[in-house]
Amino acid sequence: MDEVRSSDSTANSIKMQEKLQSIRKFLSDNLKLSSGEDASVRDCGKRFPNDTQDFDATEFDSLKNLRVVLEVWGVLEDPARGTGKIGFALLPARPLAAPAVYFVPSTNMLSALRQGQQMTAFAPLVLGIRRYQDQHYDEAVPLLCKGTKQLNALVSGASALGDATFRARQQELLVKIKTMTDDAVLKAGNIPGSNVAASKAANGGTFACPE
Repeated sequence: MDEVRSSDSTANSIKMQEKLQSIRKFLSDNLKLSSGEDASVRDCGKRFPNDTQDFDATEFDSLKNLRVVLEVWGVLEDPARGTGKIGFALLPARPLAAPAVYFVPSTNMLSALRQGQQMTAFAPLVLGIRRYQDQHYDEAVPLLCKGTKQLNALVSGASALGDATFRARQQELLVKIKTMTDDAVLKAGNIPGSNVAASKAANGGTFACPE
Protein backbone atom coordinates (compact mmCIF):
# COMPACT_ATOMS: atom_id res chain seq x y z
CA MET A 1 0.00 0.00 0.00
CA ASP A 2 1.60 3.24 -1.24
CA GLU A 3 0.76 6.86 -0.52
CA VAL A 4 -2.45 8.67 -1.36
CA ARG A 5 -1.66 12.17 -2.62
CA SER A 6 -3.50 15.22 -3.88
CA SER A 7 -2.90 16.28 -7.49
CA ASP A 8 -2.87 19.87 -6.21
CA SER A 9 0.70 20.36 -5.01
CA THR A 10 -0.35 23.45 -3.05
CA ALA A 11 -2.86 21.51 -0.95
CA ASN A 12 -0.70 20.86 2.08
CA SER A 13 -3.01 21.94 4.88
CA ILE A 14 -3.37 19.82 7.96
CA LYS A 15 -7.00 19.17 7.04
CA MET A 16 -5.99 17.93 3.58
CA GLN A 17 -3.31 15.66 4.99
CA GLU A 18 -5.82 14.20 7.41
CA LYS A 19 -8.20 13.49 4.54
CA LEU A 20 -5.46 11.80 2.49
CA GLN A 21 -4.45 9.67 5.48
CA SER A 22 -8.08 8.74 6.01
CA ILE A 23 -8.41 7.58 2.40
CA ARG A 24 -5.15 5.63 2.65
CA LYS A 25 -6.26 3.90 5.84
CA PHE A 26 -9.59 3.05 4.25
CA LEU A 27 -7.90 1.51 1.21
CA SER A 28 -5.43 -0.39 3.38
CA ASP A 29 -8.16 -1.76 5.67
CA ASN A 30 -10.24 -2.77 2.67
CA LEU A 31 -7.28 -4.53 1.12
CA LYS A 32 -6.62 -6.43 4.34
CA LEU A 33 -10.24 -7.54 4.42
CA SER A 34 -10.25 -8.76 0.83
CA SER A 35 -6.89 -10.54 1.17
CA GLY A 36 -7.96 -12.47 4.24
CA GLU A 37 -5.39 -15.07 5.28
CA ASP A 38 -4.01 -15.43 1.75
CA ALA A 39 -1.73 -12.37 1.93
CA SER A 40 -0.56 -9.57 4.20
CA VAL A 41 -0.68 -5.83 3.55
CA ARG A 42 2.56 -3.86 3.89
CA ASP A 43 2.97 -0.11 4.28
CA CYS A 44 5.30 1.21 1.57
CA GLY A 45 5.81 4.60 3.23
CA LYS A 46 6.37 7.45 0.77
CA ARG A 47 6.42 5.27 -2.34
CA PHE A 48 4.21 6.73 -5.07
CA PRO A 49 4.24 5.60 -8.74
CA ASN A 50 3.60 8.46 -11.15
CA ASP A 51 2.99 6.53 -14.35
CA THR A 52 2.73 3.05 -15.83
CA GLN A 53 6.29 3.53 -17.10
CA ASP A 54 7.48 3.34 -13.51
CA PHE A 55 6.69 -0.37 -13.70
CA ASP A 56 9.27 -1.60 -16.19
CA ALA A 57 10.62 -5.14 -16.31
CA THR A 58 13.32 -4.35 -13.74
CA GLU A 59 10.79 -2.91 -11.27
CA PHE A 60 8.47 -5.87 -11.73
CA ASP A 61 11.30 -8.33 -11.11
CA SER A 62 12.31 -6.44 -7.97
CA LEU A 63 8.75 -6.45 -6.63
CA LYS A 64 8.35 -10.12 -7.54
CA ASN A 65 11.47 -10.95 -5.55
CA LEU A 66 9.84 -9.19 -2.60
CA ARG A 67 6.78 -11.44 -3.11
CA VAL A 68 4.52 -8.49 -3.92
CA VAL A 69 1.35 -9.47 -5.80
CA LEU A 70 -0.59 -6.18 -5.79
CA GLU A 71 0.49 -2.56 -5.37
CA VAL A 72 -2.11 0.14 -4.65
CA TRP A 73 -1.97 3.93 -4.44
CA GLY A 74 -4.39 6.85 -4.83
CA VAL A 75 -4.71 10.39 -6.20
CA LEU A 76 -7.29 12.84 -4.85
CA GLU A 77 -8.04 15.21 -7.74
CA ASP A 78 -10.96 17.26 -6.38
CA PRO A 79 -10.98 17.48 -2.57
CA ALA A 80 -14.38 19.20 -2.50
CA ARG A 81 -16.12 16.49 -4.51
CA GLY A 82 -13.89 13.64 -3.36
CA THR A 83 -13.11 12.54 -6.92
CA GLY A 84 -9.85 10.92 -7.90
CA LYS A 85 -8.35 7.67 -9.09
CA ILE A 86 -6.84 4.56 -7.62
CA GLY A 87 -3.79 2.90 -9.14
CA PHE A 88 -3.40 -0.88 -9.20
CA ALA A 89 -0.33 -2.82 -10.32
CA LEU A 90 -1.16 -6.51 -10.75
CA LEU A 91 2.32 -8.00 -10.54
CA PRO A 92 1.59 -11.65 -11.44
CA ALA A 93 -0.60 -10.53 -14.38
CA ARG A 94 2.24 -8.85 -16.31
CA PRO A 95 2.91 -11.93 -18.51
CA LEU A 96 -0.80 -12.00 -19.41
CA ALA A 97 -1.56 -8.32 -20.01
CA ALA A 98 1.53 -6.11 -19.78
CA PRO A 99 2.03 -3.73 -18.12
CA ALA A 100 -0.93 -4.84 -15.91
CA VAL A 101 -1.12 -1.39 -14.33
CA TYR A 102 -4.56 0.24 -14.16
CA PHE A 103 -5.95 3.57 -13.01
CA VAL A 104 -9.53 3.33 -11.83
CA PRO A 105 -11.56 6.56 -11.55
CA SER A 106 -13.46 7.09 -8.32
CA THR A 107 -16.36 9.51 -7.87
CA ASN A 108 -15.90 9.31 -4.12
CA MET A 109 -12.58 8.25 -2.67
CA LEU A 110 -14.30 7.39 0.61
CA SER A 111 -17.04 5.29 -0.94
CA ALA A 112 -16.90 1.94 0.83
CA LEU A 113 -19.10 0.25 -1.76
CA ARG A 114 -17.10 1.03 -4.90
CA GLN A 115 -13.61 0.77 -3.44
CA GLY A 116 -14.61 -2.45 -1.70
CA GLN A 117 -15.65 -3.97 -5.02
CA GLN A 118 -12.42 -2.86 -6.68
CA MET A 119 -10.27 -4.41 -3.98
CA THR A 120 -12.18 -7.66 -3.85
CA ALA A 121 -11.95 -7.99 -7.63
CA PHE A 122 -8.22 -7.53 -8.04
CA ALA A 123 -6.96 -9.21 -4.87
CA PRO A 124 -8.33 -12.73 -5.58
CA LEU A 125 -7.20 -12.48 -9.21
CA VAL A 126 -3.56 -11.73 -8.44
CA LEU A 127 -3.50 -14.33 -5.67
CA GLY A 128 -5.02 -16.91 -8.00
CA ILE A 129 -2.55 -16.09 -10.78
CA ARG A 130 0.36 -16.42 -8.36
CA ARG A 131 -0.96 -19.78 -7.08
CA TYR A 132 -1.23 -20.95 -10.68
CA GLN A 133 2.30 -19.79 -11.47
CA ASP A 134 3.53 -21.67 -8.40
CA GLN A 135 1.66 -24.79 -9.68
CA HIS A 136 -0.74 -24.84 -6.74
CA TYR A 137 -3.66 -25.46 -9.07
CA ASP A 138 -6.21 -26.63 -6.51
CA GLU A 139 -5.72 -23.39 -4.55
CA ALA A 140 -5.66 -21.26 -7.69
CA VAL A 141 -9.05 -22.27 -9.08
CA PRO A 142 -11.38 -20.81 -6.39
CA LEU A 143 -9.39 -17.57 -6.28
CA LEU A 144 -9.48 -17.20 -10.06
CA CYS A 145 -13.20 -17.94 -10.07
CA LYS A 146 -13.91 -15.38 -7.35
CA GLY A 147 -11.81 -12.66 -8.94
CA THR A 148 -13.29 -13.29 -12.39
CA LYS A 149 -16.85 -13.04 -11.14
CA GLN A 150 -16.25 -9.80 -9.25
CA LEU A 151 -14.17 -8.09 -11.95
CA ASN A 152 -16.66 -9.07 -14.63
CA ALA A 153 -19.43 -7.44 -12.57
CA LEU A 154 -17.43 -4.21 -12.45
CA VAL A 155 -16.84 -3.90 -16.19
CA SER A 156 -20.22 -5.11 -17.49
CA GLY A 157 -23.71 -3.64 -17.55
CA ALA A 158 -25.10 -0.15 -17.08
CA SER A 159 -23.09 0.53 -13.91
CA ALA A 160 -19.74 -0.57 -15.38
CA LEU A 161 -16.72 1.11 -13.83
CA GLY A 162 -14.20 3.24 -15.72
CA ASP A 163 -14.06 4.41 -19.32
CA ALA A 164 -14.26 2.33 -22.50
CA THR A 165 -10.48 1.84 -22.68
CA PHE A 166 -10.26 0.60 -19.11
CA ARG A 167 -13.17 -1.81 -19.61
CA ALA A 168 -11.66 -3.13 -22.85
CA ARG A 169 -8.37 -3.84 -21.09
CA GLN A 170 -10.18 -5.65 -18.30
CA GLN A 171 -12.12 -7.77 -20.79
CA GLU A 172 -8.83 -8.73 -22.45
CA LEU A 173 -7.45 -9.71 -19.05
CA LEU A 174 -10.56 -11.74 -18.28
CA VAL A 175 -10.12 -13.73 -21.51
CA LYS A 176 -6.57 -14.63 -20.44
CA ILE A 177 -7.77 -15.51 -16.95
CA LYS A 178 -10.44 -17.81 -18.41
CA THR A 179 -7.77 -19.75 -20.30
CA MET A 180 -5.64 -19.95 -17.15
CA THR A 181 -8.61 -21.11 -15.05
CA ASP A 182 -9.49 -23.85 -17.54
CA ASP A 183 -5.90 -25.09 -17.48
CA ALA A 184 -5.79 -24.95 -13.67
CA VAL A 185 -9.02 -26.97 -13.50
CA LEU A 186 -7.58 -29.57 -15.88
CA LYS A 187 -4.36 -29.93 -13.90
CA ALA A 188 -6.02 -29.82 -10.48
CA GLY A 189 -8.46 -32.51 -11.62
CA ASN A 190 -5.56 -34.93 -11.95
CA ILE A 191 -4.32 -34.40 -8.38
CA PRO A 192 -5.42 -37.08 -5.88
CA GLY A 193 -7.54 -35.59 -3.12
CA SER A 194 -8.11 -32.38 -5.08
CA ASN A 195 -11.19 -30.33 -4.21
CA VAL A 196 -11.54 -29.48 -7.88
CA ALA A 197 -11.38 -33.17 -8.81
CA ALA A 198 -14.10 -33.93 -6.25
CA SER A 199 -16.27 -31.14 -7.63
CA LYS A 200 -15.82 -32.44 -11.19
CA ALA A 201 -16.72 -35.97 -10.11
CA ALA A 202 -19.86 -34.70 -8.39
CA ASN A 203 -20.88 -32.85 -11.54
CA GLY A 204 -20.43 -35.59 -14.12
CA GLY A 205 -16.83 -34.76 -14.96
CA THR A 206 -17.29 -31.06 -15.54
CA PHE A 207 -16.35 -28.06 -13.41
CA ALA A 208 -18.14 -24.74 -13.14
CA CYS A 209 -17.16 -21.80 -10.97
CA PRO A 210 -19.61 -21.26 -8.08
CA GLU A 211 -22.39 -18.79 -8.86
